[in-house]
Amino acid sequence: MTFTTPDHIKHHLVETITSALIAEVQAACKHKNTQVDHHKAEGIRWPYCSTGRYIIEADKRLKEKSPVFGWDEPRYYPHYANIVEEAQAQALSTIALLESRIGQHMTDQEWIYKTDLEVNYSNQLIEGRVYGQVYDYSKVADKEATKFDIQVRMIWNFRYGENSANGHLTQYTQFRSERHGAEMIGKSKVQRATDEEKAKKAAEKQAAADAKTAAKWERFAKLPVQLEKWLTKEIHVEAAFITEEGLAKSEAECKAIGATFDKEWRIKTVSARIEKNNAMRNDVRAWQNDDSQLKALFNEGVDTRQKLKEMYGVW
Repeated sequence: MTFTTPDHIKHHLVETITSALIAEVQAACKHKNTQVDHHKAEGIRWPYCSTGRYIIEADKRLKEKSPVFGWDEPRYYPHYANIVEEAQAQALSTIALLESRIGQHMTDQEWIYKTDLEVNYSNQLIEGRVYGQVYDYSKVADKEATKFDIQVRMIWNFRYGENSANGHLTQYTQFRSERHGAEMIGKSKVQRATDEEKAKKAAEKQAAADAKTAAKWERFAKLPVQLEKWLTKEIHVEAAFITEEGLAKSEAECKAIGATFDKEWRIKTVSARIEKNNAMRNDVRAWQNDDSQLKALFNEGVDTRQKLKEMYGVW
């Protein structure tokens, strides 16, 4: 048996929040209607204003167009249905918090056999104790040693107007609790649920990362075909530089700018580039039949075209 908030506390929360929210909205409507009357008396044009979910604007159609309101004179009234709905939602949120916090002090191996919580009407506190016991106490000689109690103290206050979430009034709570008696065995229900949620999110994050990696590999695995074409073209271009015609052209270009042409150095550097390009081309050809080595490089972080070229010293 898990802890469930007693009905008298649930109804007290709903009634308290509903009454407070109605009072705030009624005050807001009264203020708006006073402003309407002032604008009407002084002949000041009434501006458009948004009322939100909790105020109804009821317009009175005028016989003649007014310089203050146009054709419709507004009056403002509380939207009681929405107010009650909001108050119930806030109460349920507070109840869920109370049950969650008490659940932090329990495990599935324990159960609640008595709830003694009361509303202190003088200071709006919910306080008292919740009593529990370990399920399997039949084999325990001292059954009292399996019992525990959770001391509870929860206070709530209101935020008003612009400081509230809905523009009128919202409740916020402060909770204190402490367990006495038998030591809690294992993780609490709340902690276990938290751990399960974390594990679920981690699994989802890992699945997304794996899918991203798989898509990246799929693109990367197509590189050997692309690189072979590019490297073959590069080798042909480089080879043309060290033919008689290519060397003559390079020498002429150097003379044109007054530079010295070193034929041996030119042949040596171009040949080195051709050798590197050729080495890489041989590997990319092999990877088209067996990509295991390419996959190993990918897993080690060589996962882009540029990184692959840098590994071979190709540019």
